[in-house]
Amino acid sequence: MVHFTPYLVASLGLLSGVANALPRPDSSINEPAVSAPNGTPITDTAGASATASSSSSSGSMMSDSSMSSGSSSYGSSDSSMSSGSSYGSGSSSGSGSSYGSGGNSWQGSTTTTSAWQSSSTPSYGSGNSNWGNSGYNDCVQQCMASYGGLPATYTPPPTVTNAVSSGSGATHTVIVAPTQGVLRYVPFVLNASVGDTIQFMWGANNHTVTKSSELTPCNKTLDTPFSSGEQNLGFVFTQVVNDTNPTFFYCGTPTHCQKGMFGIINPPNAFQAPTSVSGMMQSIAANNSDVMGYAAYTQTQTANNSNAASWGKNIDLATLPEWSHQYVAENVLYTRNFLAANPEVLQDDGSVNLGASGSTPLMIPQDLSAVLSNAAPASASASATPAVASAAAAAASSPAASTTAAAANSGALSISSSKVAVGLVAAVATLMMM
Repeated sequence: MVHFTPYLVASLGLLSGVANALPRPDSSINEPAVSAPNGTPITDTAGASATASSSSSSGSMMSDSSMSSGSSSYGSSDSSMSSGSSYGSGSSSGSGSSYGSGGNSWQGSTTTTSAWQSSSTPSYGSGNSNWGNSGYNDCVQQCMASYGGLPATYTPPPTVTNAVSSGSGATHTVIVAPTQGVLRYVPFVLNASVGDTIQFMWGANNHTVTKSSELTPCNKTLDTPFSSGEQNLGFVFTQVVNDTNPTFFYCGTPTHCQKGMFGIINPPNAFQAPTSVSGMMQSIAANNSDVMGYAAYTQTQTANNSNAASWGKNIDLATLPEWSHQYVAENVLYTRNFLAANPEVLQDDGSVNLGASGSTPLMIPQDLSAVLSNAAPASASASATPAVASAAAAAASSPAASTTAAAANSGALSISSSKVAVGLVAAVATLMMM
């Protein structure tokens, strides 16, 4: 009987270790214990509530009420921006939505007198919602920064300065730079008969109207020259058409013509010819990414206006210097955008009558530089997404990622494994002592 006593003691020690290693129920719901980040099993619901309460208190924000917490409590209807929402709380802007979410709010848009008393939820168009706690205007400014603001407008000046008397025919209006920074004549080209008057109206400062030639669009010509001199917003310069030959004009302010600020009266035309704008637009865009991007934008803007979409397609580029082809294309695209924004000025015969808008201000579309600038952040964001996905995939397939995933077992399993080891060691020690 004495000889069996040590073996009995060893068996009891082994059974005790195995029993201690088994997962214990968390409560009456029979769930295994879960390890907290510090290694202590979380089995006390009161402790969990205390932890959540402490976290809610630390995230509280300044407001008019004495009990407005940064983290919403159970059953609340509002939550603030960038705060964490608990079970039953409302969705917060910039944070993850939780189960049973209610109304949305933007940082400090509503005030409560207690943690469980909800106030009115801002509705669409109510004007009660804030963005970044700076008001509705801040939200509008952020949208404008991302997508561009509303188009500028052009209104003819109330006073007219005539440099030359008017002719006996019709009067055609050309806007000289519709707004500051836009180096365009609108429209880019026009057809006029002998005796008609061309009226140039300044929409911005520091520009000229100077006659040039077909071979040198950016150089002043000595053949029946005309020049307005550098003028500012509100100035009007007129010229009477003496013949129907192509007449080129440009802005003599340094670098403006080299950036595309020139225009044509009675331009050369070639109907559906390979050297026309329509015949060469594809090749011009293929060799210039800016023109390609602006052409795509213009196609979208003119989708519902076929006349605007095809304006200027028959302008012949055969005799123009090659360097100017890009700028002819840009000017045609800009005028198409202008006509799409102001369809009332485009006549059935393709001519442009700016006076047809009456007293209504003309809408000024975005120029090439603005369109490309607004498109750049979206392109950068789109290109970054595959890079992030690839990096994530590479990280997931690396040994380090595998090790991290293997270490992400539940706390109950880790505790159970360690207790089994302790029990086995105790049993072995007991056997050795016998």
